[in-house]
Order: sequence, then C-alpha cells, then structure tokens
Amino acid sequence: MQNAMKRWFRSLASIAALAALTAWAEAPGDLLRVGQSVADALASAAGTPHAFVAEGLLRSPAQKDNLASALLYPSDEVVVVALKGSQVRQALERAASLYPKANPSFLYLSGFEATVDPGKDPGSRVVAVQAAGSKLEDDKTYEIAMPSSLGRGGLGYFKVWDKSKIVRTLPNVTVEDVLRGKPVGSSEPRWLER
Repeated sequence: MQNAMKRWFRSLASIAALAALTAWAEAPGDLLRVGQSVADALASAAGTPHAFVAEGLLRSPAQKDNLASALLYPSDEVVVVALKGSQVRQALERAASLYPKANPSFLYLSGFEATVDPGKDPGSRVVAVQAAGSKLEDDKTYEIAMPSSLGRGGLGYFKVWDKSKIVRTLPNVTVEDVLRGKPVGSSEPRWLER
C-alpha cells in the first residue's frame, strides 16, 4: 500500500509539474522563453550550435524587447567550453536534480533537448539527450557557449567542469553586449518530460 501511495504521489507531482511547465512556457515574457532566447543568442554570437545559461544568472520579468534586462551579471564575458558528451549528461542531471522545484542551477538550453523522468531518483532523471538533432555521444566533444561565471564552474558546475575547459572567450564582448536590444523569442521547451 505504501509503494502504491508513493507511485500515486509521484504521478500526481509529475502531472502538476508538466502543467506548471506548460503554463510557464505559454506565459508571455516568462523565464523559460527568456532563458532559451538568451541561450540561443549566446550560441549565435559564439558561432556554436550549443549554449547553456543557468536560471541563477537570470532575473524575471525581463523586458520583452531587451534580453539584456534579464541579466543579473551583465558584465560576464561570453566563453566557449569544450565538454565531452558524458559531461553534458552530468550537467543536465545536475540541472534536473531538483525538478520540478525551482533551482538556480537549472540550465536553459540551445542546441540540446533533454528528456527527463521526474519519477526517477536525482542522478538518473535524464533519460535521453539530443544534440543538434542527433543522439548525444558520451565520447564526442561539444563546444558550448555560456556566460563566463558558468564557464568557470559557477552554481556548482565545478563538479562537472572548471575554467580549464574554456577553449575560447569572445574578445571585447560581454553577455550584455550580445543581448542588448534583442527580443524574447518563442520556442518549444527543450526539456521534455517522460
């Protein structure tokens, strides 16, 4: 009986989380769209197919026509970090560790799509990852744009990478420079729930 109750509560929590995520994704100017728009802009500026930006680096609400207004640390540089697919998976597990609760380490993605099973224990919630439309390969190296504070392992990502993984810094450009005047875009959620 106790196991059945646990499964029922997990199922209920899963349904509530999906409903909240869907409502969140549909709200204009919401943090999901802002985060994904910031990640897309960083990837574009760095010339990489992938980018991460952590929720703890953003504020809400943001001005719909100026992504730079979402930044907590506008003077961060834009860096490119080289990670193995296995490290990408570790990062996504960290991002999903508290799902569906708010988490400053939650990552907004560009070029990746992650499927998460919130009923599984933290550390095994990410059940599938697509990288630019293909299955993530653990031994392949992926170049990922991100703010420099995250690139140095901020928000606990030092457990996955550190500044030695930075392969490039955009010269004379801050995250604010990249985002100033850019509007919040519209895109499908890149975190999917199983």
